[in-house]
Amino acid sequence: MTDDLADAIEEAWINAISVPAQELRSVARAVARIAPGSGSIPLLCMKGIESGTGLRLSQVMTEEGAGCGGPVCWLGPGHPQSLVRGVPTCMLLSAGRAELLEDLAERLGTRLIRFYVSRDMTGCEIGAAAKNVFGIAAGILDGLDLVSLKGPLMARAPQEVARLVSALDGDWRSVYGLSHLGDYEATLFSRYSRNRGIGEAIAKGEGFEGLAEGVTTAPALLELASRNGVEMPITGMVHRIISGAVAPIEGVEALFARPQKEEFPSSF
Repeated sequence: MTDDLADAIEEAWINAISVPAQELRSVARAVARIAPGSGSIPLLCMKGIESGTGLRLSQVMTEEGAGCGGPVCWLGPGHPQSLVRGVPTCMLLSAGRAELLEDLAERLGTRLIRFYVSRDMTGCEIGAAAKNVFGIAAGILDGLDLVSLKGPLMARAPQEVARLVSALDGDWRSVYGLSHLGDYEATLFSRYSRNRGIGEAIAKGEGFEGLAEGVTTAPALLELASRNGVEMPITGMVHRIISGAVAPIEGVEALFARPQKEEFPSSF
């Protein structure tokens, strides 16, 4: 074990990285300085969109030249509190190289984790980042004692993410896979979900400690959506609530006041 970054990455084939999403660029720069042109594989174990740039985390790594052998994103549902109790789960590895994905899935899979793979990094990364925003939304509903609205939330939230993924030339079907919808139980319902917890605390007017990636992901997603002409009403309302622009109950009521529309239009 070491706390020295150079010692950790110089000889490694896989570099598992788990830091707050907004701090990834500084880590990527450090990795690139220590091992320029390295063929090591950055395995990104967090989810988010970089504020200001709207870049996915794999794009941040690539832009900084950190890890020519990757990057790979480790996504999908799973809480360590469940894994240590022997509760199995299915998770997802996403990268651009099929042979790399197959190798990693074989190496990293265990009796507790069944891996699926995807080469649609756009859809998987956007979906994984967005589910944290909807975890906050679910917590707000919990705090307002509106739990029955979690069903509609689960039906409508993937629609706005799928529109954004399509606009970015990703595969909208990834939104309905393990990176997004498949992670809803762990993010929208679990007592271990930090994003759900901060949403509930906000709705109850209570304090909350700890990292919740959805807080910074919401405005980053909205900026990305605006650039691509995509409307994301739930994401927008979550951002307005957590920024204090509207009260939680007023935010929910504003969504209900939106014009009626067809559930499944012919196109996004």
